[in-house]
Amino acid sequence: MIVIKFGGSSVGTVENIHKVKEIVKAKTEPFIMVVSAFAGVTNALQHLATAALEGHHSESLEELKARHIAMAKSLLPIDKQTTTLVYIQQTFLKLTSLCESVYALGELSERTKARFLAQGELLSSHILFEYLKQEGVKLSYLPSDKYIIATGDYCNAKVDLQATQAQCASINTLQCYIAGGFIATNTSTELMVLGRGGSDYTAAIYGYCTNATQIELWSDVNGMQNANPQLVKSTKVITQMSYEEAFEMAYFGAKVIYPPAIRPAMEKQIPVYLLNTLHPTDKGTRISTVTSTTHSDKVLGVSTLSDISMLTVSGIGLAGTKGSARRVFQSLESAGVNIILITQSCSEQSICFAVKTSDAQSAEQALQRQFEREIATGQIDPISLTHQHVILALIGDNMKHQTGLSGKVFSALGNNGINVQAIAQGASERNISVVIDAKDEHKAVNVVHERFFQEATKKVHLFVIGIGNVGKQFLDIVYQQQAYCRQYQKIELRVSAVANSKKYLLNEEGLTYEEALSLPEKGTPYTDTSALAELIISVNRRNSIVVDNTASEAISNLYERFFNHTISVATCNKITGSSPLANYNKLMQLVKDKNCDFQYETSVGAALPIIKTIQNLRLSGDTIHRIDAVVSGSLNFIFNHYNATTPFAEIVKQAQTEGYTEPDPRIDLSGLDVIRKILILAREAGEQKEIEEVAFESFLPAQAMQTTSVEAFYKALSDNETFFQEMYNKAKEKNAKLKVVAQLLEGTLKVSLQEVASSSPFYHLDGKDNIIALYTDMYPTEPLVIKGAGAGAKVTASGVFSDVMYIANKRK
Repeated sequence: MIVIKFGGSSVGTVENIHKVKEIVKAKTEPFIMVVSAFAGVTNALQHLATAALEGHHSESLEELKARHIAMAKSLLPIDKQTTTLVYIQQTFLKLTSLCESVYALGELSERTKARFLAQGELLSSHILFEYLKQEGVKLSYLPSDKYIIATGDYCNAKVDLQATQAQCASINTLQCYIAGGFIATNTSTELMVLGRGGSDYTAAIYGYCTNATQIELWSDVNGMQNANPQLVKSTKVITQMSYEEAFEMAYFGAKVIYPPAIRPAMEKQIPVYLLNTLHPTDKGTRISTVTSTTHSDKVLGVSTLSDISMLTVSGIGLAGTKGSARRVFQSLESAGVNIILITQSCSEQSICFAVKTSDAQSAEQALQRQFEREIATGQIDPISLTHQHVILALIGDNMKHQTGLSGKVFSALGNNGINVQAIAQGASERNISVVIDAKDEHKAVNVVHERFFQEATKKVHLFVIGIGNVGKQFLDIVYQQQAYCRQYQKIELRVSAVANSKKYLLNEEGLTYEEALSLPEKGTPYTDTSALAELIISVNRRNSIVVDNTASEAISNLYERFFNHTISVATCNKITGSSPLANYNKLMQLVKDKNCDFQYETSVGAALPIIKTIQNLRLSGDTIHRIDAVVSGSLNFIFNHYNATTPFAEIVKQAQTEGYTEPDPRIDLSGLDVIRKILILAREAGEQKEIEEVAFESFLPAQAMQTTSVEAFYKALSDNETFFQEMYNKAKEKNAKLKVVAQLLEGTLKVSLQEVASSSPFYHLDGKDNIIALYTDMYPTEPLVIKGAGAGAKVTASGVFSDVMYIANKRK
């Protein structure tokens, strides 16, 4: 004999019931078919019982009655409906009387509530019994309220196996039966129910009592997944697992099986199959006695238990005091509180444990009473109680003796800013459990699942701020390279959000290229940059990188908030790197403390590897004594193209049009851009300098720098064309070229327009190119020279993309 159980979703619709019929008719061996209430009926009955207290039950009662009548009429031919409809009418007469009694008494006891809840399975089993008989299935009705004997709470009864086995001795294992799940009676023949998921338990009890060869639990999912599919999109079916693993997964939130159902099957070594009614040919999951050679997975799955509160008993009075732990546990036991997880410090000064949030207040009060005297005298601290936690559990029999598993869990969580508040690992090493904040549940499950089950491809979530010249080119590169990165880098880049100065677009699973570019038309307005930061932080996705393609000080001021939430930043924005030294040092330390990344290579020389080269030199023990640099592609473009015939203002406009200058060219021509860059390089070289310490020799007429708009600035340049002609001709007479050179020389910083002689390597620097010469201990006379394009939207965007990939690969 086998036992087959169909859950509420399997019998929730007429279509699904037809599928159930085909599954049942295909069985060739005798069976006991256990059925749940129709989908949603148990919840409706619970609501009905509560509504009866207020006398508001009539509408709910009629809706339930109408649903069951409609189901019977849909399944049965008209001439075969009478028996079933009479049973439904009688059942709802009983429910009506129950509702009126509850209202009259103003009381809803657990005993009465159990009578309400039991009616769902009684109704579904009778309707399906009549339907299957009409479809040619030969079976008898098995009244579970006569065969399953239970004790304890009416609504969460415990099965008396010995008494139940005696009752089930009369079952003919050569015949087929249908029975309602979830329901039982006590020795006084009062109806009881077995707790939510109790139909699984009923199936396991029947399997135990009849020595079934297997138990099949049918639902609307294909077996046990290695994570909650509502939290993780790319879960996989666990094809086989041990009873112990199944219990751990079920206990920690896997809804596909009710935890108590596992023990009866395990005691009799009955294989349990988790199967999908909608896809009956799929293999699903087999639960049985599994050895390490049967499945090789070190980790089987990751699951979470929600609605957790944490209590901590601490203080010097606990240390070395015998019986302290006993007092904690006794007080909680007396209060009826179940402890889910516990940790204790080696110093014995702290005991921390997790309970269901519904038990937290009772637990706190019990502990306060127990340790009232010690708390009053300061020997024990006031009881600490915090809410909004979840327990994340990593589960698998083969985790035992596997070195480094815990380290992988903690590094994966730590790299994404998820704080672990308590840790527990049993001696069996089948379960590693950690307590985290509830707000991090989604991210944590995905982080751990990705680390152990999806290492081949890492998902990286990009929040792109600024889609102007550089930003648009950056998006082009991202979408162009997505397939390449997925195939060769094993990194899946997702543009989760784009934003400009006024609007944002968000899709946590990733925007398409067309969606990202539709930001100006379809974006959602936001009030200020603070609101934008909160939006990004609230998404709380793993492996998040903010990509700042702006020159905005307001956006750079958000970096501290991003770092505090372990969100990395890649940017071409120079403001943070050249900000006041105290702020710069604080942010750099914060990046280290929060274990995130800050990459800003493009803030100096577009895609040229200047900053990383300096970092690598210092890492190798080298010391940088001098830097000579032309690091403004825009200024180099301007002075390379100006020849005293085309007006200087027109050359500047051309540089702006081609995207070589900032949107406000005064930033470039005031020298501020170069000042910021040499300051960033000096700090990378180890100098603790402020921007005020950079000596700057202006190369513009005073009138130009006193303007208040870009238009006025261009007019001032035009009015002073003679000034630029004289400067150019003076250099030409010396066979020299004009270059804006930034220098670091033994701690002194300077930016000036220089007449570069033909013997200098800077003389032949063409177009918008940059050049940097590094004089170090290893390169004392012949400098290390880095040269190449140092401006332009596309080359800058490629540098930002390189920084993004550096972060993504570094944090694998």
